[in-house]
Amino acid sequence: MTQIKDIYKIAVLLFFLSFFSCKNAETVEDLDGNIYHTTKIGKQTWMVENLKVTRFNNGDSIKKITTNKDWKKAEQAGYSFYNNDVAFVKEYGLLYNYNCLKDIRRIAPKGWRIPTEEDLKELESFINSNSIGIFLKEKGNTHWLPSNTVGNNVTGFNALPGGYRDEEGAFYMLRSNGYYWTVNGSFELYNWSDRMFQAFADVRRDSIFKRYCFSVKCIKEE
Repeated sequence: MTQIKDIYKIAVLLFFLSFFSCKNAETVEDLDGNIYHTTKIGKQTWMVENLKVTRFNNGDSIKKITTNKDWKKAEQAGYSFYNNDVAFVKEYGLLYNYNCLKDIRRIAPKGWRIPTEEDLKELESFINSNSIGIFLKEKGNTHWLPSNTVGNNVTGFNALPGGYRDEEGAFYMLRSNGYYWTVNGSFELYNWSDRMFQAFADVRRDSIFKRYCFSVKCIKEE
């Protein structure tokens, strides 16, 4: 009986989400000409694709950092792409360090911003499920490693496992985990879990994370 109730609860939730969340007709273009689709989840509007812009909003270039030696000593805003292989950019976007987020020139397109912890709480509250990760992950296993927690992407959020770059310049977790910046930290989705986490990187707790590189998914300013 408990299992039947759980199945019913999930079915109701899927209907609710499909009704109140939808792929928006709106698209956004960055300074490099990249086009991003959008999805509305509750009162929030999110970019579907990961950010891949290489310039700040004033037109200044963001520094591309490739070698581990340069990465370890980098104190300025910089970006990278997984394994320094440009082939990954089209689907996974770029990986940005924390200084990109804090730079007053801004990397989010006009009218958009980096999400806050409060934004994530609102997202979690709207979906209202311990299995929130399933509703946020890309549908199926095109990019994600096989697991028992395959995404259905009913929200249109389309989270991808773009991995990350650490303070030494090493790359990790492509196709396994997706790491996204928030204003002061990160949120993560793992291939083996149906949840969303926020415990990996907190720059207020440890400044070493300022030299980590994560994906960016922007949220629309209200």
